[in-house]
Amino acid sequence: MSGPFIVARLSTSSEEHREECIRRLTSASKYAQDKEPGVLKYACLVPRDQPDDQSVWAIEQYADKASFDSHMATPHVQDMISWMGTGSVLTEAPIIYQLESIPDLSFSRAQVTTHSDPYIIVGEIGYKPDQIPTSIPHWAAVVNTTKDDEPGALVYGIYKSVGDPNQLYSVEAYESKEFLWDVHVKSKAIEESVKNTKHLRTGLKHNFLKLEAGYLFKDGEKASQQQT
Repeated sequence: MSGPFIVARLSTSSEEHREECIRRLTSASKYAQDKEPGVLKYACLVPRDQPDDQSVWAIEQYADKASFDSHMATPHVQDMISWMGTGSVLTEAPIIYQLESIPDLSFSRAQVTTHSDPYIIVGEIGYKPDQIPTSIPHWAAVVNTTKDDEPGALVYGIYKSVGDPNQLYSVEAYESKEFLWDVHVKSKAIEESVKNTKHLRTGLKHNFLKLEAGYLFKDGEKASQQQT
């Protein structure tokens, strides 16, 4: 069983609060990378090519619940939670997506750590009731092709939603925008998946994100993924 995987969207109320939020998440990511081996991913991101969007995103993956609990108890995280709860920092409550791993439907390459600006996507994929099981074999073909034949795909995973049985999420990172559109999207596996499952969906939204700080791979992650 894999540990908690969280994607969060924080809508800050001003540019100053946004910069302070990024600063605090940057500090937390450095501490997690250096001192918390069970924090496998901890990334601070902002919307790509949307200068008027003041939201800040976080992607966090933990080896197990104990690692999550330990991280949440650190002083800088507790201080950040208190700061965000003052009433003036955020325009709305944080939007938290709790993800659940699906066996063999995710991978991360160590090479993602060498890219200063990976092209990152969080996808939201809605399905008609009880149709996700039908889509899983097609997603498996996409993941396997992406892993085996697309070295420029640095992180790729399909996840269930904790709490919504008709929702899947994708977490993706590519070496460039061009690799996404010219290689991955044009793959036969994607073509077949869309052809065979598009009618099962109720919606698809891509959130294009830019890495501000943190990391999307840590030594030890592979062992954790093998337990999913």
